[in-house]
Amino acid sequence: MISRKLELEGLNNTRDLGGMTGSDDRKIAGGRLIRSGHLFSASENDLKKLAENVHTVIDFRTKAERDEKPDPEIEGSSAVSLSVLTELTEGVTREEESDKAAFMRLSLDPELARSHMMNIYSGFPLTDAAKKAYSEFINILLENESGAVLWHCTAGKDRAGFAAVMIEEILGVSKEDIVADYLATNENIRDEVEQLRDLLGGSVDSSDEAIDYLFTAKQEYLETVYNVIEKEYGSFDEYLRQALGLDDDKLNRLREMYLE
Repeated sequence: MISRKLELEGLNNTRDLGGMTGSDDRKIAGGRLIRSGHLFSASENDLKKLAENVHTVIDFRTKAERDEKPDPEIEGSSAVSLSVLTELTEGVTREEESDKAAFMRLSLDPELARSHMMNIYSGFPLTDAAKKAYSEFINILLENESGAVLWHCTAGKDRAGFAAVMIEEILGVSKEDIVADYLATNENIRDEVEQLRDLLGGSVDSSDEAIDYLFTAKQEYLETVYNVIEKEYGSFDEYLRQALGLDDDKLNRLREMYLE
């Protein structure tokens, strides 16, 4: 089982992890952990619906992304900015400058686009900025006694996707379900990817394949993250402990808080 898509008017990739199966066949509690793409397109009805339950919004985007498309206010919630990346990153960040650069440099060469994204995913677990952001993300989850924490990047695919992978690993979700949940983003962002094709000049020669590599979720990207973590830390559990500072007490508390 994967996360459940929330029916919202302007947000296509907002999903509740509730119902996913974790440790000891316990389920992730509903209405507690919500992953999303950017909130800029949220309708007034969307904001009212989210305000019913969301207590904290975590934005993993760069400052430039936040300035271009700021989050609307969700009444009753606090907002936290945790930049995973510190600069424009083609295929991941969505500043106008970054998207144009991606097209000029990468969109005509599928293998170059693929290699570019593999390199980005290799760095997700390892950079100081990412480890700091994800460590703070976990600490916010530990402090959330009720209601939902919603976290997002731009598409909800890469930075927010890895955050979802981390909490799913902590809560004991199977690797099969983690991969399926990661790939489910593609169905939800299909229209956005088509808009990006138009923005970047339409299809020419092999650019369709290259744009897919840049802007959609690929299982090999996620496997790259797992491989890098295993190489550097020995296991995902050791990554959580060594890189993010989690110990038995924190890990057990997270399971008690978010599994039922």
